[in-house]
Amino acid sequence: MRFLGLSSLAMMVISAVVDYAASSGTAALIFRPLGALWLSVNAPGLNAIHGFLTGAGPSPLWDGILLPILSQPAIVVFGCLGLLFLALAFLFPGRGRDRHRRLHDDARHDRRGD
Repeated sequence: MRFLGLSSLAMMVISAVVDYAASSGTAALIFRPLGALWLSVNAPGLNAIHGFLTGAGPSPLWDGILLPILSQPAIVVFGCLGLLFLALAFLFPGRGRDRHRRLHDDARHDRRGD
């Protein structure tokens, strides 16, 4: 979870730099939506997902969930994903705590016999 969180925050910074560089000639900072960024990087992938979800007619998954997410700025989407993944990693620490507990339960590290 920490890896996904830090990767999402790195993508947020990269998209911020790309948006800043793209709007350097204008007076205002322009944030591109995630859908526009995805189309510029991998248009066939986005079209394949759209075709898969809407092949049998209108899809509530596409219209209700993915389309609003794709219309948001990439900085906001990647920032929220990064914070979500880091919060989940903080709430569910994983194997690190168990490894520490196993080390202290090991008989070789038992200090009572000394």
